[in-house]
Amino acid sequence: MTDANGRPSISRRVFVYAIALAGVSVTAKMSVARALASASPNDAADASNDGLMEDRIVDENSMVIQAKIRRALLSGPDSVTKDATVAEIDSQGQLTVLRPGTNRWVCIPGNENIIGAADMCADPAGLQWMMDVMARKPKPSNTVPGLIYMLNGAVQHSYTDPFDRTSPPIPIGPHWMLLWPFDAKEAGLPTVMRDAGTLVMFAGTPYAHLHICGSPWDGYEFRPGDRGAWTMTYARP
Repeated sequence: MTDANGRPSISRRVFVYAIALAGVSVTAKMSVARALASASPNDAADASNDGLMEDRIVDENSMVIQAKIRRALLSGPDSVTKDATVAEIDSQGQLTVLRPGTNRWVCIPGNENIIGAADMCADPAGLQWMMDVMARKPKPSNTVPGLIYMLNGAVQHSYTDPFDRTSPPIPIGPHWMLLWPFDAKEAGLPTVMRDAGTLVMFAGTPYAHLHICGSPWDGYEFRPGDRGAWTMTYARP
C-alpha cells in the first residue's frame, strides 16, 4: 500500500497498535512483523502482509523530510516530542512514518497549505479522536480522555461544527486540547472561539472538548520558600 506520493504507508490499525506498546524501541531497520510478533501472533501475521518497516520509512536525510520532522516536533513539549514517532497522515487516515519513536506519542507535521491540516502531537486516544473526525464518524471512539498539542497554532473552518470543510478559515493561536465530551453549561465555560483562555469547542456535539489557548506551562509554580504575593501570581523570593 502506498500514499499519494508513491511512498509506502502503514495501515492505521497496525500503526496505532504498534505505537501503543510503551517501552518498545522501534528502529528504521525493524519490520512491523518483528515488532509485533512478541505481542500478538495475529497482528504479526497481518503486519507481515504489509511488508517491512524499513520499506515504509522514508529517507530521513531528505531536506524536505527533515523540515517536516522539525515542524512536527515543535508542535508539542520537548518532554513528549523527543521520543515521539513522527508520521504523516493522509485524507484516508493512512500513516507514513518519517521518524520512528519509542514512546506512545505521534507528532504529525501537517500541511501549511491546507486549512485544518495542522501540525500536532497526539497520544493514542487523541490520535484516534482525530482520525474519527477525519472519517466523519458520528462520535469519537476513544474510551479514555485524549490529548493533542498544537503549540504552533492552527487554521480551521469552524469552532462549532467538526465536519465543516467550507467556511472561511479561522486562525487559532498555540493551544492544547483535552479530548473528552465536556458540557459547556455544566462547566461554566464559553463556547466562542477566543485568542486566550479556555473554551469548549464543538459544544453540543459528540466532539465537544476542552480547548486551551496558550501554553500549559505559562506562569510560575508555587514552591516551598516562595512568598505569596496575593495578586493571583507567584513571585520568586
